Amino acid sequence: MGLFDPRPKRDPRDFFDRERELRDFIRYIRSSPLTLVLGLRRYGKTSLILTGLESSRMKYIYIDCKALPSNGMLSVDDFIPLFIQSLEIFCRRYRSLRTRIYGFLKRIRGISIGPLGISVNTHRFSPSSLVDILYYINDLGEKIVFVVDEVQELRRMVRYSFDSLIAFIYDNMDRVNMVLSGSQIGLLYRLLKTGDPDAPLYGRVYMEIRLGRLDPALSREYLYRGYREYGVEPSEDLIDYIIGSVDGVIGWLAYIGYYTVQKRVYGREAVDEIVGNAYNIVLGELDNFLKIHWMARDRYLALLKTIAGQKGITWSQLYRAVGSRIGYIPKPTFNRLLKQLVDNGFIEKRNEKYWVADPILEKALKYRIMGYRQ
Repeated sequence: MGLFDPRPKRDPRDFFDRERELRDFIRYIRSSPLTLVLGLRRYGKTSLILTGLESSRMKYIYIDCKALPSNGMLSVDDFIPLFIQSLEIFCRRYRSLRTRIYGFLKRIRGISIGPLGISVNTHRFSPSSLVDILYYINDLGEKIVFVVDEVQELRRMVRYSFDSLIAFIYDNMDRVNMVLSGSQIGLLYRLLKTGDPDAPLYGRVYMEIRLGRLDPALSREYLYRGYREYGVEPSEDLIDYIIGSVDGVIGWLAYIGYYTVQKRVYGREAVDEIVGNAYNIVLGELDNFLKIHWMARDRYLALLKTIAGQKGITWSQLYRAVGSRIGYIPKPTFNRLLKQLVDNGFIEKRNEKYWVADPILEKALKYRIMGYRQ
């Protein structure tokens, strides 16, 4: 694949730096009932998970919740087809288990096995059968890793307690180890409620891996290595300019590297054009959030604009600045708005100051929304 390939990595040769995190991940999935992989968007979580799974040679079921409807509430009927599709991929990957699993699934109401594999009728399928299927997988006699990527999306599921399912697997299925990942870390913790004494997962021990940005030296090494895979010897000016544009977010480093080698243009103007295209991605993500929270849209934008205009801002400075921009906001309301932006991964708190979490979003807010000159 190569370092700049935009798809998640699976081969350790294409997986840059994170050797310690990769070793920890492989160790955890072999021994821990529950592992959390956390990091903001484009920090390489999925690549870590898939590379670790392939390197460990353990069998796994992988569910990507990004495939769920992006807006509105979810029902268990939205999740079941995704689960069954992931189970079908599992059966194709591990053919030695397929006949046994198919034989079991034929006995479950709402599931049929045809020439194209497993299909499900959600109107006839009982959600309790999810547990039956996982029990059967647990009894196959092999250690299985059950992965749910971007699990915080399941917080939108109504009339079904996903954290109860996780706790049930944790307590009763000794051959199934779980991996949950999330880029909206606050929402993930809100879903799992690990600090709530009344919640199903309270008191359960879990391992945690957090991914951050690359420092400038590692960003430089990553870019040089990535370009050389294509036979390109980049100028130092190009490398410095890219690093200054994306501040160590490996997903954006790969994004710019990939497009420059595909277009075969290696100047600042090319980088600016690619970064401009990236603005559309992050503003689209923000717009999806604002559509859900449309009643507070102006307040959220005021918060984001104020933070983007500063290189770190304290709570009191932010409160005064937003008040002068759009008028008085009660402090409890202000704190709720701030927490929502943190939980959804748009801003982060470092050293008692608030920052826009993604450098591309920060630039998009400045140069597209606020009209600054680059």
